[in-house]
Amino acid sequence: MRLPVLLVLSLFGLCAHAQPSFNINPFGKKEKKDNKSPKKLIQKNHGAIIGLQKGMGTAVELGYEAHWRKMSLSNPTIFGATTNMEYDVSNHVLAYRAGMWMKKGRVNLTYGGNLVYVNDLEGQHKYGIAPAIGFRLAGFHFLNSYNLLAGDDDVKVNTLFVSLRYYFPVDNKFTWDRKTLKRKKQRQKERDKKKEERAKERENKTGIKKLLNI
Repeated sequence: MRLPVLLVLSLFGLCAHAQPSFNINPFGKKEKKDNKSPKKLIQKNHGAIIGLQKGMGTAVELGYEAHWRKMSLSNPTIFGATTNMEYDVSNHVLAYRAGMWMKKGRVNLTYGGNLVYVNDLEGQHKYGIAPAIGFRLAGFHFLNSYNLLAGDDDVKVNTLFVSLRYYFPVDNKFTWDRKTLKRKKQRQKERDKKKEERAKERENKTGIKKLLNI
């Protein structure tokens, strides 16, 4: 009776001792050995936007937009900053907007808001905010927005409206995130310092040789 008990206890001890080094991973993925943050590639671009707005009246939109996109295969994130001017053809009203929006994922909605100033070109005006939700794909941005404005009641503006914009990129750049850039700059400084030290050593050797020749 003692032999089976001892055998079971021995097997249990061996299994318990081997457990920390035994890794159960059905996908065969290796665990990260360090906690260093991965490098993040950032895309920066800016350009012009043109759009058409439809509500109680019809307006044409012209403006400027800048994008900051964190590149990722599964969950990219993009931030946009917009300034634009719009002219309501139906009510002869001029409006200015400045705001931001963001989108996380490839086919998700965009969320943002704008500061708004409206002038009827006759001395009356309105001002306020306009939250917006939309969908962006392949340069086209479809927005649904609501104007929350205060000011002169005689100024006719679109309260609830939709607009379709198209973005024309002018400049497009790729860069790394701040931590990666900081590391790259530090390495560059170290390389420059080593070059200066080598140049000084060569100068010193040249000076000694000149003295010896004299």
